[in-house]
Amino acid sequence: MTVHGLMWDSTTPELIPGWARLKALYINGKYAQFPRYGRGHIYIDVTGAAPMSADILDVERGDATPATVLPWLRARSHWDAGTIYCNRDTLPAVQDAAGDLPFHLWLATLDGTIPESVTGPGHLVAVQAYPASVVGVNIDMSVVLDAAWWAGKALPPAVAA
Repeated sequence: MTVHGLMWDSTTPELIPGWARLKALYINGKYAQFPRYGRGHIYIDVTGAAPMSADILDVERGDATPATVLPWLRARSHWDAGTIYCNRDTLPAVQDAAGDLPFHLWLATLDGTIPESVTGPGHLVAVQAYPASVVGVNIDMSVVLDAAWWAGKALPPAVAA
């Protein structure tokens, strides 16, 4: 397995280290941030209402549901294959809901395990393996497994600040 980088997300974004090359922030919902588009920042849609403003649809309890996946991916497909964030329990419902549309997958394990792939639809690009309780502050850490996905989103090393 090759790890291409680390992605950080938090409901308290000011806690994310300045040197982080990729920060995942919320574009809507309770923890919404004013977007600063460009490399180094990607945005999470928790309601399903922002497929053209966000890179990622968050499918988990209290956020978007699997029923939101297909219309979100359809809208996003005019731009690129969207990324769906979900945990292992929600993954089968997300895969079913996506139909035949391609999508990237950011999978939450939060137990330190990092699968290299998943069975069924969805191209695994990142795994949220380390929760805030492991990181030591209100930040979750993910490993990015896909070189192209990382290269299109992350800051180059000399720019991170």
